[in-house]
Amino acid sequence: MRHKKKLITLAVAAAAAFWLFWPGFSPDLSTPPSLKITASASFGSDTGGGNVVGIEPYMVPLDYATPARFKAKLAGYFDAAKTKGWFGEGTVVLLPEHLGTWLIAADSKSRVLEADDLSSAMLPLITAHPLDFLKDYFIFNDQDIVSASLFRTYAKKIADAQLSVFSALAREYHVTIVAGSAAQMTAGIYDDGLTYGHGPIFNASFVFGPDGEPIDDAVRKVHPIPSETGFITPWPQDAGQPTFPLSRHRFGVMICADSWFEGVARPLKNAGADVLLVPAFLQGTTWSSPWRGYLNDSPKDKDWRTDVGRLNEGEAWVKYALPGQAATLGIQNGMTVFLKGDLWGLKGDGRALILEDGTLHVGADTKDGAALYNLWLN
Repeated sequence: MRHKKKLITLAVAAAAAFWLFWPGFSPDLSTPPSLKITASASFGSDTGGGNVVGIEPYMVPLDYATPARFKAKLAGYFDAAKTKGWFGEGTVVLLPEHLGTWLIAADSKSRVLEADDLSSAMLPLITAHPLDFLKDYFIFNDQDIVSASLFRTYAKKIADAQLSVFSALAREYHVTIVAGSAAQMTAGIYDDGLTYGHGPIFNASFVFGPDGEPIDDAVRKVHPIPSETGFITPWPQDAGQPTFPLSRHRFGVMICADSWFEGVARPLKNAGADVLLVPAFLQGTTWSSPWRGYLNDSPKDKDWRTDVGRLNEGEAWVKYALPGQAATLGIQNGMTVFLKGDLWGLKGDGRALILEDGTLHVGADTKDGAALYNLWLN
């Protein structure tokens, strides 16, 4: 009987170890990515001043199965915009926040790609590189140490995939790309890539020129939201952000919550930006939900508190984010786009905000599909 118990114990232990380290099956990538484009619109007319093409892609985990799959998904949207006649000299393509973050799942098997939620997806990512994960886990002391250690473990993979995909898309379509953003360790432009060494994790965006090269420096988020603060390091506001050329204009990039702060927007205006572009990701609430107010940092002026619960989320985005900041600064043009899809239970919401010569256009309600928008600049 004792011998039988030992055998059963060993069998259970072996089964547990197998389940723990078993990555699952290879995904079926024979079917092309689904674009699910449900809305598109263009504003203004082509006067030679360049244009902004905003893409709100609808993303699911399988779209991140490989860098090639990720590129093919985005290329589908680029092809759709090009077919509409929106691509030319002076075109900037704006992509949403955290679009690149989920490249952490690239080259993973079914246990990651078919997981029901983030927690279930994280375990096989950890066990795929346990020593690297444990090294980062014990060296650093981030509040959300599990997420931080995972992003450090996969930092080079995420960075290399971003560089490869966005460089290729920029060259192939001969456009400038604001590549959304990603949680990226030591984000920056280095000789050998977009990350280097070991250090803090930023929510960072890169801008790629038509030659495929990343321009100037990363844009790093100044005001992480509560779901990010455990592992994302805020970029010091006084450290500044780069601005970028756009035909007869210059544009600045503000990542999501940063667009709610004059302290981020005004230095871009002072640096010559007359177009503001905002990659965003709204999850955990909906466009029509009551506004909960500033959830982490907030402006010194507390007058906004009277609007908490009185405005809905969308109305607050209009009053306090890009449209409101642009009006305060006298900026006439800009765009905000949101990530859509269902990523391990995280469902994107939000409606694009397009500012055309001071007139605001609010995009369609497309939380169940993708959208394309074009803004011609004078």
